[in-house]
Amino acid sequence: MPTVSALKLETRRPQTDLDFVYTELKQFCMMGEFEPGQKLTLQELSEVFGTSHMPIREALNRLVAARALDAPPRRSICVPQATVQRLDALLPLRLLLEGQSTELAARRIDEAGIRELRGIDARMNDPVLQEDIKAYLRLNQQFHFTVYRACGNEDLIDLVELLWMRYGPLMSVVRGGVLSVSGHARHQEVIAALTARDGAAAAAAMQADIGEAAVSIRAAISRAG
Repeated sequence: MPTVSALKLETRRPQTDLDFVYTELKQFCMMGEFEPGQKLTLQELSEVFGTSHMPIREALNRLVAARALDAPPRRSICVPQATVQRLDALLPLRLLLEGQSTELAARRIDEAGIRELRGIDARMNDPVLQEDIKAYLRLNQQFHFTVYRACGNEDLIDLVELLWMRYGPLMSVVRGGVLSVSGHARHQEVIAALTARDGAAAAAAMQADIGEAAVSIRAAISRAG
């Protein structure tokens, strides 16, 4: 199990301590940085962030309220377990909301956005990068949210982020492997459909990407069980 002290902070602070800690912890949850069931202590996190316990506690409480973390009675805050039941509860919501975000994006995305997506996808095709699953997953997240933010609906994007936070423990179980062997092809399908302003085709390609990744996650959970 990776230790909390091994975490590498990505955001730099023009923010309050609380905003800084929350932004980083949210990102760690979304990327599956923590192991399912892993305990998160105030002391360890305070050492990582170089802050007092207060902003750590408040950020953790926000993530518990978002159900990205668990707070069992009289026990340490911990990462939820990765289960098939959790996958089956969250996957249909991701397919629905991320499909809708992608369909809306097809009406609004500009040429600069299309170029950005092509650049991200090209970097994901780098054979060297594909050996670095953490970097690969970070680019995968960047690709998805570049599409979603183009939809122009901030409330919808917030809901998608919430689902990704809750989905994190499921991502964690495949961090040592490949999410989807057809992921690059699906991204290219998304780009082609967005370029053609075909919202239905773009949504279908994005949903296929998410669904195929879920097959790998389901298999990894079954092997672990």
